Amino acid sequence: MTDILQKLQGATTDDPATAEVLREAVQEIRELRKQRDELEEIMIVLSRTEFPWDEDGNPTDGLPHFKERYLNAVHEAAGLLGLELRSTITRTEPRT
Repeated sequence: MTDILQKLQGATTDDPATAEVLREAVQEIRELRKQRDELEEIMIVLSRTEFPWDEDGNPTDGLPHFKERYLNAVHEAAGLLGLELRSTITRTEPRT
């Protein structure tokens, strides 16, 4: 746990509304960090996936494996990013 989470959890208040805001902030930070870690794992998979063609641009035997890994990773990323929903990013990005 990082310092900011410890500070938020250690913060005490007599105001129930402020205490609830602190609990919500801790939960949101935890969820965002979990999402960050999941997206990082997807990026690692994508970066370690070798291109499925040779130097001349011809498909190699790895093409089916590449397609499967790529499509799975992109599908997972789309779900994590909430691309089917309106998010901070998708409000300003055109749908493709």
